[in-house]
Formats: sequence, structure tokens, C-alpha cells
Amino acid sequence: MLPYESFVEKLSRDFDSIPETSETKSGVIFPLFGTNTTAEGIILTERSKHLKSHPGQISFPGGVMEPSDPNLLVTALREWEEEMGVKQSSLDVLGKLEGLHTRTGFHITPFLAKYNGDFAFSKNVAEVERVILLPFSELWTKPFYAIEIPNREPKHFAYYFDLPDGLLWGATCEMILRFLKDHSSFDRTPQVVKPNLVKPPFFDPKSL
Repeated sequence: MLPYESFVEKLSRDFDSIPETSETKSGVIFPLFGTNTTAEGIILTERSKHLKSHPGQISFPGGVMEPSDPNLLVTALREWEEEMGVKQSSLDVLGKLEGLHTRTGFHITPFLAKYNGDFAFSKNVAEVERVILLPFSELWTKPFYAIEIPNREPKHFAYYFDLPDGLLWGATCEMILRFLKDHSSFDRTPQVVKPNLVKPPFFDPKSL
């Protein structure tokens, strides 16, 4: 559990700036759930298995910036409503986290928010397979792995949590780890393993 007062004042409130990059820009909501004073976990989605991009992957609600979006917070909130089927008024946006460059040509900006709703999501079944409530406690206790990404200097790793709800990896996992390392006592060292798949996610803990 993370008290909001321990990290909210450290967050950026610059919601209007847009990254100067040629990469495809996207905005996501990093939604926390818990009490009025303490965050107890993260709301995630499992993407529909029929999507062309990252099918079946655990991710944040969000998507690509449209030309009509004045900033990426508008993008993220619009996508939240489209995917989760609840109004953006159910969120209290706390601040902006550091953006992430992906190896697939995207720049993702996450916006940390506190969810104040009743969890009665009307998910968009065309995009969302299911909604996942991930308690922080699982990130401290469930198997945690890393594989070294080849031909990268300095060394860079891809991280994986083997959760009851599935494998958390990729950009979503990276953004969660950054948040935990910056704003909590998280200090776990992953078990470094070799890739055992030839295509994404490149690692399957069940094959160890």
C-alpha cells in the first residue's frame, strides 16, 4: 500500500506539453485503486486477442494521439472512456509520469490517476478482454524475471512478472517498475533468465 501523500507532490502537473519526437505518440491512464488516502493497486486491462497490436497483452487503458487531441491527457482520458465504459469523472488525475520510448516506434506518456468509481466497468469487448485489479502486494511476492536485450549498450533488460492474471511484461511492466522504484520501497532483484521464445514476449516462465 502506498499513501498518496508520499508521492503526489513529486509528480509533474505539466499536462499541455507534447513530446518532440517523430515516434507515434500515445497517452495512457495509470489508474490506482484503494482508499481515499492510500493506493492499494493498479487497474489494468487484458487486450482483446483479436487486436492487431499487442493482442492479449496486459496493458494500461490508452491509445494513440489523434490530430484533434490538444494534448496527451485528452488522448488518455478519451481512451479510458472508450475502453473501460466509464466516465473520466471517475478519475482524479494526480500527475504525469516520465514518458517511455518503445522499441516498436512509440512514445508513451502515462498519467497517474486515482479511480473513485464503483468498479462497474462496461468494457469495450472489441478492445478489452477483461479488466484486471492488480494489488501492489503481488508485485512484491510473485515471480520476477528479466532477460537481457541483445546488442544494447549500456546493458538493458526486459522485465516480467508471472502473475495469477497472466504475464506482465513490455512497456506496461517497465512503466510500473519505474513508478515503484521512484515512489515506493520496491527493491527486488529479478531472476535473470535466457529467452525461451523466438517471438514476443520472448520468455515463458512455464517453460523454465
